[in-house]
Amino acid sequence: KLYRQGHENVRPDAVSFSSVIRSYSKVDPKDASIAVEKVMRLLNELEGSFIVDSDTNISSCYNAAANVMIKSGLPDAVDRVKELVKRMKNMDADQDGRLKTSIIEAYASQGSRESFQEGKELLLKMMDDQDPDLEKDAVPFNILLNAILKGNSTEKIEQAEELMVAMDKVGGNARPDLLSFNMIISALSRSSAKDSEHEQKAVGHLRNMLKSYTNGHEKAKPDSFVFNCIISMLARSKQHEWADNAMYRTLMAMESQVTRGNKLVTPDTITYNIVIGKLAKSGTKQNAKKVMKLLMSMEKAALSNEAKAPDIITYTSVLRILEKVDPLQAADVASCYLQRAMSNGEKMQVDRLGLQTLLMALSRSPKFDHAMMASIVWVWMENSNKVEHGVLDSGLCDLVLIAFSKTNDAKTAGKALSFLSERVSRYKEGDKTIILPTVVGFSAALVSLAKANRIDDSLRLLEIMKVLSKNGVPNIKPDDGCYNSILINLARSQAKNTAAQALTVVRRMKEDLGQISNASLNSAINNCTKMTEESHVARRKGVEIAFQIFQLGRESQSFDTITFALMIRTCIKLTADESARFKLVEPLFKLCAKNGLVGSMVMSEIGPFKKLLIVNDRLPKGWTINVGYRDR
Repeated sequence: KLYRQGHENVRPDAVSFSSVIRSYSKVDPKDASIAVEKVMRLLNELEGSFIVDSDTNISSCYNAAANVMIKSGLPDAVDRVKELVKRMKNMDADQDGRLKTSIIEAYASQGSRESFQEGKELLLKMMDDQDPDLEKDAVPFNILLNAILKGNSTEKIEQAEELMVAMDKVGGNARPDLLSFNMIISALSRSSAKDSEHEQKAVGHLRNMLKSYTNGHEKAKPDSFVFNCIISMLARSKQHEWADNAMYRTLMAMESQVTRGNKLVTPDTITYNIVIGKLAKSGTKQNAKKVMKLLMSMEKAALSNEAKAPDIITYTSVLRILEKVDPLQAADVASCYLQRAMSNGEKMQVDRLGLQTLLMALSRSPKFDHAMMASIVWVWMENSNKVEHGVLDSGLCDLVLIAFSKTNDAKTAGKALSFLSERVSRYKEGDKTIILPTVVGFSAALVSLAKANRIDDSLRLLEIMKVLSKNGVPNIKPDDGCYNSILINLARSQAKNTAAQALTVVRRMKEDLGQISNASLNSAINNCTKMTEESHVARRKGVEIAFQIFQLGRESQSFDTITFALMIRTCIKLTADESARFKLVEPLFKLCAKNGLVGSMVMSEIGPFKKLLIVNDRLPKGWTINVGYRDR
């Protein structure tokens, strides 16, 4: 309008028309037919008013119009693009390969098997005829490939693979290149149908790509995208064993490309984490070896490239699989990581989930050094103000004490008590930021003390727990598990006075809880059976203590078939005279039978007295009526 008013400098040129025409390719599909009509009117205006000269090229306008036709999805798109070719000739516009490729793309956009075949055959014919407007390379094929894969045909994967076979037959630079492989592999990774088949096809295409590049086709040089696409696809695979192996080999191929100098391939921490995370889910020894190999590769590469440095996610996955196949190695890995974390300070962040995984790995180890590492890292985290950020909590504090409870080192009880005492002292002094363990952690400390036969310290710790609980500290009140932790591990301490110690503990339990549990009663009596190497006087005293403990259990109605079996064992093992043994065993057995608790363990313990206690070697039904199925 301005031009017609005399403003000659604002005359629309080829760039003006092509820019406006190109914008119609982005309209909503439902408006496609309107967009096509507006484009055709613009071309009519262009052709009616434009004076072609040697310095002007209007091909871009027709190319833009062809793009609109293709994206419109109209059933006659092919005919419309062909019509554009004729109009270009009438305008003596310079024709290029782009418009001819648009015809092929239009065929592909129709979505049918027939239109795909027509487009492919037309392209191959152009290649055979050595059309001067078309370079004999992968570009026009990739345009057709892109149109196929973006279409809605249910056969688009098969059509794309068929086209790639044709590209190989043409040979030379027309062979599939990086873009070709990226498109087909990306399409396969997005597909939800025939997952297992498509996964194997994608891996096959990657293999073909690497082979083509190795054989000298430089344009098939792979990049990180194609590898990561395969790895991400396999990470979701349900073909677990096959996918694990394929994913590991894919990452090894990436490392090989880096070694050969391919700068387009740069596996980073995320890539390694995806592979390690997938391998860690199966928990096999074979996968554990692969995971450790990848971890060592990352640690080595990290010395010169921080992008490959393992992070807490890496170690969390590594520990997940090592805990299943080699807990001791898991603890070693956790310890090494934490040493580096503390030496590097803020450069190596540890979140709560990561710290939990690390401490759990340490807590499963019998090594004293690993328990010490758990306590040292806890103090380091406290001093790093991690409490304010919600990283540390009572549950994690429990793991430190559990780590100590798993070791048998002579120094363990002292270190565990020292760790716990420091926290309790700071709490009493008014430090409200201090984190105390729960009853689980205190029970673990009781285990360490009981193993060392430090029963007085154990009882004092129970008293501290009671006071803290009364002061409002949650989840810290002593329960049956605390007393049982002492009794079970007291028996393992191999001390000479375990029976008397056990009696002291059950009396305290009766006083504190009002009753003695069945499990604790049995653990206490079991301590009496361990006195076989002591003097005659001590053993007789052990029998007396066993009956005192048994009486406390009867008052709590906590006995079962195992209780009677342990009592009979104590009497037989600790009494030298056979007549005296029988006098002790007979009333116990009768009481056991009266309560219907004559189980398999009781029968095994009465041994030589079996014929004297059971008439005709037959048990009346009432003698076993209260015995659980597994104990009969």
